[in-house]
Amino acid sequence: MCWTSTTIRPGRQISSLPANPPQLKTTVHRSLNRLLRPHSIAVIGGKHAARVIRQCDLLGFKGEIWPVNPNRSQMEHRACYQSLQDLPGVPDAAFVAIPRQETVEAVRQLASIGAGGAVCYASGFAEVGGEGMDYQQALDTAMGDMPLIGPNCYGVLNYQDGIALWPDEQGGLRCKRGVAIISQSGNITVSLSMQRRGVPTAFLISTGNMTGVKTHDYIHAMLDNPDITAIGLYLEGVVDAPALSVAAIEALKKRVPIIVLESGRSEIGAGVTRTHSYSLSADNQVSSAFYQRYGIIQVSSIPQLLETLKLVSLIPPEDNREIASISCSGGEAALMADLAAANGLQFAEFSEDQTRRLKDVLGDKVVVSNPLDYHTYIWGNQTKQTDCFRAVYEGSQNLTVNIIDFPTEGICDSLEWDYAIQAIADAKDASGANVAAVATLHENFSVNYQNIMLEHNIPPMFGMEECVTAIAASVEFANKAHRAKSLVPIAEVRQSASEEIFLPEYEGKQLLREAGFPVVEGVLVRSFATAKDVADELGYPVVAKASSSELIHKSEIGGVVLDIDSHEKLSDAIESLSPLSDEMLIERQAPDPCVELLVAVRFDVTFGLVMVVGAGGKLANLIEDSAVLNFPITESELADRLGELKVGKLLDGFRGVTADKRAVLEFMMKFADYSANESNKISEIEINPLHVYAPGSGVIAVDVVYRQFRC
Repeated sequence: MCWTSTTIRPGRQISSLPANPPQLKTTVHRSLNRLLRPHSIAVIGGKHAARVIRQCDLLGFKGEIWPVNPNRSQMEHRACYQSLQDLPGVPDAAFVAIPRQETVEAVRQLASIGAGGAVCYASGFAEVGGEGMDYQQALDTAMGDMPLIGPNCYGVLNYQDGIALWPDEQGGLRCKRGVAIISQSGNITVSLSMQRRGVPTAFLISTGNMTGVKTHDYIHAMLDNPDITAIGLYLEGVVDAPALSVAAIEALKKRVPIIVLESGRSEIGAGVTRTHSYSLSADNQVSSAFYQRYGIIQVSSIPQLLETLKLVSLIPPEDNREIASISCSGGEAALMADLAAANGLQFAEFSEDQTRRLKDVLGDKVVVSNPLDYHTYIWGNQTKQTDCFRAVYEGSQNLTVNIIDFPTEGICDSLEWDYAIQAIADAKDASGANVAAVATLHENFSVNYQNIMLEHNIPPMFGMEECVTAIAASVEFANKAHRAKSLVPIAEVRQSASEEIFLPEYEGKQLLREAGFPVVEGVLVRSFATAKDVADELGYPVVAKASSSELIHKSEIGGVVLDIDSHEKLSDAIESLSPLSDEMLIERQAPDPCVELLVAVRFDVTFGLVMVVGAGGKLANLIEDSAVLNFPITESELADRLGELKVGKLLDGFRGVTADKRAVLEFMMKFADYSANESNKISEIEINPLHVYAPGSGVIAVDVVYRQFRC
């Protein structure tokens, strides 16, 4: 599958695209079906190979399994083959559980006979460095075009077809329709297989080093499967961000949510002195911007990953922020109100008909409102609970959260809870509405009650916070899916050069000035006499700066003198700066602005060029007020992200202060275009502050840091 960027028509507000966008590499996802859904499996090895057979038998795999072991005659009641050449046919999939050196040769043989793919269990490859890198390179060569999962991985659990390319215990059950979870951590994948949260799981895949098959390949393969309802990712870092962006766009178009839990951080270029843009855009902020753009729901914990997967899998996302809440506790109703407000959700108003029906059921001692505390007057009365719940369900909301905690099994009498759970199910079936049953504590929702809910397509949610957060994420996904056609993938990420250089500020500003950007005027000088003439020509007040490629944060070491309004002050400034550098930059001092901003573009080895925008000047590191945008950048996205910032309020007008927002957008879009055209050279350009003046008065770049890759 190849991807080329959308043709840009005149007048379309898309910028920062190179003139000839590169094509993304062809992915192998179309060839994964034999590997992920095989009819025949070869298992190569001893103890771990035997476990694979045992797990396949436990899940009810009906295909052929061919053990390969020259030292055994039988394995799990099946005759062993002495070598791959002795197999009765070409396997669709192979599980290779032998030492790394033998693994390389086995993979080479499997590729040569046309096997559908292989899972490599062995470790000791790139993850250990040293000679492990050599073994991984040999494995790359050996596999050729054959799909390969791993090395250093557990493999695949396919609960749809009862297939376990899996050398360990696992706790899942057969599942015809459900989520797929793709994890870089083997042990976390094992733990996920043991979950008892009612998440319908069709596939669990441990990816290991991803020498062959990458994250985006798995996503495409799952998108080709109509019974996959959502995709979960546990990542320790993004591999091939351009291809992942293509897969994410396709998932949006097919309305299959992707949820990610990322534990690693993107690697930033060379380890140099950090500028403001580096400190503002922490590595996880760069990846978060990527996920946000492409509609990938980001979560921060394994429980949140599972709860979100559960919700979006069973209730298709809708672009509707209204919810309803039912509980028999005022405390729970209040907590739901707080959680909804914190997550940007609203409570739907009850219609006159709903209000009448609820009053008829609940009586005049209960206040009818949303969120609804229905008290305990009808507790134990299944008919009245059904009527109450149905009246709420049949509203305009996206879904209804029905809060219910269950008693401890074996200790408490659960009869009245049985009535309540049946009332929820009956009301849901009668109304056809979206309903989630929520326990405040995960241990309060037994597997038995979970199964009853799942039979009625009601997600049994663990925790109010996890549930509300998942609802908000589902709404955001639906909103993003509406705009999927306008999204374009990020361009191929080039390899960074080995050496970087900081340009003296004067040189960086000259490059920007030559490109047509408004930059404060300045001249390099070496003596007071020259500085005096320059100051006279520019006009006081002026600014004097030490000038050297070695000086990045000049203000912090006394390398900048402001408010110079006389020859005497200029002489004092030159004398104080002389120990720092041989050259000084004399600039016209920019007038005080309405707003100070920071705008920077820098190269990230994972995501390519990214733009950082935020509060500038003294506020740059004082308040957390910045946003990251991935390239290509659109003006509408830029305006949205600026509007989300605290400083964005100043651009729109605040307490009588208005700023030239139009000039800001034009400057930043032009800056994005310039950076895209110079992308092979740029390591980082930071403009801080960018002075913004009153409407019609424009902007001007005051201080510039310019870092290039040495060609």
